Amino acid sequence: MRILSWNILQGGGKRANDIADVITDTQADIVLLQEFRNGKSAPTILTALTSMGLEHVHTANSDARKNTVMIASRHPVQVTAVNDELDSDLLFRARINCESSDLACNDLTLFVGHLPQKKKQVPYLDALYQLNLAQLQSAMIVGDLNCGIPFADSDTKSFDNTHIFQSILAKGWIDSWRSRNKDAKEFSWVSSRGNGYRYDHSLSSPAMDKRIQSIDYQHAPRESGLSDHSLLLIDLKN
Repeated sequence: MRILSWNILQGGGKRANDIADVITDTQADIVLLQEFRNGKSAPTILTALTSMGLEHVHTANSDARKNTVMIASRHPVQVTAVNDELDSDLLFRARINCESSDLACNDLTLFVGHLPQKKKQVPYLDALYQLNLAQLQSAMIVGDLNCGIPFADSDTKSFDNTHIFQSILAKGWIDSWRSRNKDAKEFSWVSSRGNGYRYDHSLSSPAMDKRIQSIDYQHAPRESGLSDHSLLLIDLKN
């Protein structure tokens, strides 16, 4: 099973056709998009997802100008709010049911997010901190979390809520990319000044982390201007 997570920048706009081509080329089984918008470019992207066999789609019922998160899956998906006090257009829980396939992932749970920054980010990170990891055997927190650890995940001391991010890791969630690239610096977003940040993450439960065969960033779509974010590809063992 392959999972794609990508912030496509303000819904894609005139880049939608090329974005759709990149998504299709990944041959992902689950696609998680951040900054998806219910605007003019949405049908292009949704049609591409359907053509890939990702028939189970959840999008926000929101204004065309609002950045949201969405999921498209080859398998049935149930989406619920993580916390009723939070905007579920920016963070939701998705349970994937693969019982009809040969994949042992009927209990796969994804927390899909595009978190705000600074003070607005705090309740979202706190909600993730409050998750009961002991009850989540096969779970991942995936998306543009807009956070990380200074100088490990950035060129500068730049993250506002690193203490909460580190508290989530201290509870037993595993930064799956970092665990495989302990001393590496690789950035998923680069500022106009050239400063790099690893905003895009997959934090996994211990059991889920063991199922990850590979986890890699693809930078070409960002470097070519299709988005300001690199995409994250995660391959799981059956």
